[in-house]
Amino acid sequence: MPATVRPGDRSAVMDELTSKLTDLYQEHYAQLLRIAVLLVDDRASAEDIVQDAYLRVFDSRNRLRDPDKALAFLRQAVLNRARSTLRRRLVARKYLPKLAVDDSLPDDTGRGLDRAVLAQALARLPRRQREAIVLRYYADLSEIRTAEVMGCSQGSVKSYCSRGVSRLSELLGERV
Repeated sequence: MPATVRPGDRSAVMDELTSKLTDLYQEHYAQLLRIAVLLVDDRASAEDIVQDAYLRVFDSRNRLRDPDKALAFLRQAVLNRARSTLRRRLVARKYLPKLAVDDSLPDDTGRGLDRAVLAQALARLPRRQREAIVLRYYADLSEIRTAEVMGCSQGSVKSYCSRGVSRLSELLGERV
């Protein structure tokens, strides 16, 4: 918020920021949803993650110093919420009895099979490799931006991507 804002103008600035955040949400929802789906392998959870991330950014909009960085905050919030969801799943899986039959049936639509196979292979990767591959290749972020979002070095991103692509090639039985 500009330092020269008068008390009466504060609501106008907040209305403008609210409008920008709403436009940002509408413009980038599909991309953020795809990122979340690839990370957690569950569309319903991914939708919750994206909406929760948006609400967190929206609720803290008065603390947003640079409105142009709202998308970066939104991506980071999606990644953090996906990590939390995966951690909760691991804890739940640890304490729940094993089921004898797998409930999930593969999608039998033409492109769905490929997506389902890829999603299953991605789910078998270590978390950091999966995050690096999704952010780098699916969200099309640069190595530098991926490193910023993941909170690691650019070299780590290269390493995670290299190892992840190699492992995906093994899992899928073809060169990725």
